Amino acid sequence: MLTVQSRYCYDALNNDRCEMLVWQMYISILPIGLGIMTLVASLICLFAYLMSDDNATRLPAFNWFKRLIIVAFLLLSVGLFMTFGRFWG
Repeated sequence: MLTVQSRYCYDALNNDRCEMLVWQMYISILPIGLGIMTLVASLICLFAYLMSDDNATRLPAFNWFKRLIIVAFLLLSVGLFMTFGRFWG
């Protein structure tokens, strides 16, 4: 079975806490990638809002910007929480 070794491993006798399966590592890092992609999408909506002259385009673009920026920061927060405890402490 393929495992990934954590950088800091304090438990020398019981190594279960220090190793995780590769798919578990991917799941813990996945929210960071999704958060970055959502942040880019929200910035595209902000750009559409700033560059548009038509109110029929500006209002939906700004609404999508607000939604996506909230989702992006939630995903980044969850992803950093999941990876910080596992890899850096």
